[in-house]
Amino acid sequence: MKLYSEPLSDFSELGHQGIFKATLNAHGLYNTFQFVLRLSPAVHRKLASMPSGIVSSDRVDLAGMRAFSIYLHETVHWWQHIGSTYGLMMSMTYPAQAHANNVHLKGLVAQIGFKKSIRTLAETLPGDGADTPGGLANIIVNNHFDMESFRALTVNPFSAEKLVRNPLFESVGHSYDIAYGNFIALMSSVSDRAFRIIPPPEAWCEPFRELREKKVEGYYYGSPVTLHPVGAHEIFEGQARMAQLQYLHFATGGQLDMKVAKDERMLNGVYGDAFYRFLELSELEEPSSIDHPTIALFLLICDIAINPGSGFPFPLVRYETFIHDINPGTRFVYLCTVARLKCPEVRDSIRHYSRKEYEEVSQTLCDAIVEESPLQIAKEFSQWIKEPEFQPLMAEHESFRFQKSNLAARVLFSHFLDFTLDKGKRPEFFCWPGAWMAGDRASNDAMKLFERHSALFVDKEDDDGIFPRLVSGRIESDVQETFDYFYANNIIFDLTRQWITEPGPFKFRYQWLSQKDSSEDMQRFAERSFESAYGVVLSKVSVLNE
Repeated sequence: MKLYSEPLSDFSELGHQGIFKATLNAHGLYNTFQFVLRLSPAVHRKLASMPSGIVSSDRVDLAGMRAFSIYLHETVHWWQHIGSTYGLMMSMTYPAQAHANNVHLKGLVAQIGFKKSIRTLAETLPGDGADTPGGLANIIVNNHFDMESFRALTVNPFSAEKLVRNPLFESVGHSYDIAYGNFIALMSSVSDRAFRIIPPPEAWCEPFRELREKKVEGYYYGSPVTLHPVGAHEIFEGQARMAQLQYLHFATGGQLDMKVAKDERMLNGVYGDAFYRFLELSELEEPSSIDHPTIALFLLICDIAINPGSGFPFPLVRYETFIHDINPGTRFVYLCTVARLKCPEVRDSIRHYSRKEYEEVSQTLCDAIVEESPLQIAKEFSQWIKEPEFQPLMAEHESFRFQKSNLAARVLFSHFLDFTLDKGKRPEFFCWPGAWMAGDRASNDAMKLFERHSALFVDKEDDDGIFPRLVSGRIESDVQETFDYFYANNIIFDLTRQWITEPGPFKFRYQWLSQKDSSEDMQRFAERSFESAYGVVLSKVSVLNE
């Protein structure tokens, strides 16, 4: 069975940039910072030629199965970012880096004018007070760096050595504290502004200060940094690839087994790193079939690993273990280990991909690591949605007609909350989608659930630009307006990032948004968006010598 004509490769150099690809020659990809799912023209054409809904394998050829498996792979990446607590935090990094520094950036401009880069100002101006230019520049750069550190340390731990040598780096605990606090503050700003429901990050200040003063490892300047050799990048790609393989296995009536997958190099590099680490830590043998309890357990452990509940949605109570409790790589290693040492019965428990199996095994594993299960987390969010603070946001999500203030956060957070409602009802589908979208378990209800939570923004076969996905019940003009404002926000985030960190003039790298508009049109759009956010004209920036 020949599925791919191109070899697969390790994309470890791309993970920290937020790019997740299904294959080497980019048959599909999901971009974290652009929030867009892309498919190659060939995949688009094949998907368009296939019957709608779930169909039997005798009506879809191998090329059609392959095309849909790529679409599923990239959709799983979208779910990881919009449907898990860790993924939501990572998706919030880009908006939060601009949101957290908005007032500081405006204050700096008011004092010394519009200058670039802020990093250079922080290095050259004396920082003798929070209200001085040097002090403001330092606050801006440190806020940005702490959130950057959170993403780098959790997505790709191999970046840690270079990161911890940076003089801006204080500790893992400090970076995680600042990052999580800003992410939660941004989500509160579009829903529960008074923190009546959302646990307030301010409650963490004193406990983290005490940890720092007591020199608890991970929480003070110069502390050793202990990280596991598995990050969110490996978990994300391993989970997406194994879901893709399950779909192909059941769609082909079992013809795709592990030997074929390995012969086709579908588990090479980053696509198999987490899986083989799981086998090593759990001391399980590699199965010959993809329809096997070992594969099912791996996918469930990935699901639990990327869904921490400490600090969000539940109050933070174990401060000393916070940096381990919210790190997907650490959680993954712990879960694999406890599956061997504390609850070996789970290693052979999942055979039917059922809700009952999901609930029982996930609860057993989470009890072993003293953490809330994904279903407990989903239940908590379902209670949030019932509260009056969240009703306006969810009404905006339903109509896709959003208030303009912090629009990107509104779109992402509301979609996350809606996703968790369905995950609470059908966790087995989102954990093992390949098993529920092909073979005997396949149904049109499964396809409807898949389509309901497909990516919001996609490309098209004949256009490298991106477009909003139209959903029944929403007015097209509302969807288009939200799309336009969302990507105006996205451009502001990128230009803010450049302003803070990059030397030289601003760069207008936005042709990916639209192939129909000229580069000059895109630049003018970017300039208008930036001026509306900060009240300054990009062309009048004073670029400092680096």
